[in-house]
Amino acid sequence: MNITFRQLRLFLEVFETHSITAAAVRQNLTQSAASKVIAELESQLGFALFDRTTRRVEPTAAAIEFHAFAVDVIATMHAATRSVEELIELKRGKVSVAASPLMIYGLLAGPITEYRKRFPGVSFELHELSTDETVESVRAGTVDFGLGAVETDLPGVATELVYQGRMRLVVSDDCPLAARKRISLADLSHCNHISLRRFFSVRRTLDQLVLDKGVTLPSALEVGTLTSALGLIKRGAGVLIAPAYAADIAEEWGMRTIPIADIPHDAHRISLIRRRLGRPTLATRQFLRELIPQLKQMSS
Repeated sequence: MNITFRQLRLFLEVFETHSITAAAVRQNLTQSAASKVIAELESQLGFALFDRTTRRVEPTAAAIEFHAFAVDVIATMHAATRSVEELIELKRGKVSVAASPLMIYGLLAGPITEYRKRFPGVSFELHELSTDETVESVRAGTVDFGLGAVETDLPGVATELVYQGRMRLVVSDDCPLAARKRISLADLSHCNHISLRRFFSVRRTLDQLVLDKGVTLPSALEVGTLTSALGLIKRGAGVLIAPAYAADIAEEWGMRTIPIADIPHDAHRISLIRRRLGRPTLATRQFLRELIPQLKQMSS
């Protein structure tokens, strides 16, 4: 049996229209050519598919049973065709992303690298921005999407929670606290804290946590990036409470991190930020299909 895609498409047209003539028009065939295709299909299957009258073509019981299988085959072929077309299109394209520098380092560097191994023709444009700047860039259409810890619904953008992580204490290797296995916020009230500026959502999250616990964390050093904060920590300038992905980087750079007992495991919540009415490029859509499950898996 050698049933063709053309035969199945025509069969579905006849099944739907109850007319070989109408089906022939849809498939750009003559009526006689369409009749021949259906006859060949019936011959290959070994049973009649339609009862023909002068006014109408009615599906037989066998055709009704065969219909579901034909639909599945056509749908599978369409999906395969779209997939191949998209793979061809992914030989080129660009993905533009906004996030904080350490989100790019800790959350995006791996997925981007793996994606480009398979689609080297796709380029990435990375914008290292604060959360507030990220939201504005997405809203303005400057970037395809962003990552940030957004607390509320925002006009013009859609958000989807994709990462939830703990926050940990980061200290230098020779800090007196470095040997601790666990610590509480109250234990840190005598330490000199390095803090991010208020326009970073991680700072706002921490401020609220501290307020809820009734703890004061004195800070004499306020910085504009987590990268700067880690540089100061490494040299013993103070301590830092950082999200899990930044704490992992701190350990890579030779610092010590300590779990904080009274901070919830999902304290730092990062959302994917997209423009509500925007339609991402094919390269971006494919990247997001892969990135979102990876971020959810990274959640601690």
